[in-house]
Amino acid sequence: MSSQSVPAELQIPITRICSLSLECWRLRQVANSLKHSGDGMALAHAVREITEMLDEAGIGVVDLVGRSYDPGIVPEVLEVQIDPDLPEGSSVIEETVFPTVTWHGQVISPGQIIVRQAPAKPRDSVEGIA
Repeated sequence: MSSQSVPAELQIPITRICSLSLECWRLRQVANSLKHSGDGMALAHAVREITEMLDEAGIGVVDLVGRSYDPGIVPEVLEVQIDPDLPEGSSVIEETVFPTVTWHGQVISPGQIIVRQAPAKPRDSVEGIA
């Protein structure tokens, strides 16, 4: 056995914290899909425990699915899907590919999303302009 003492705290690079947050988010997605099974309940419990630890460290995971899209938000838009069923001028976040990760409210990883939006309204043609 090693004579090295166990430290009270560990330093973990922020990139690893972002990875842990992402994997916890993915596990939450799986747990939600299995929520009516025994496996889903056990997985959901593990996700709650990990999320609580991340929360205590000030780490937040933001999933924007279903919210109205605002061009000023942080996540990178990977794709825009045109949806003629949406009301004119509206856009909705359809999918989170990667969630946004924050530390005490400050974005440390911006995330990536797919947006669904109404078709652009055709501009009125202006006649007589040369």
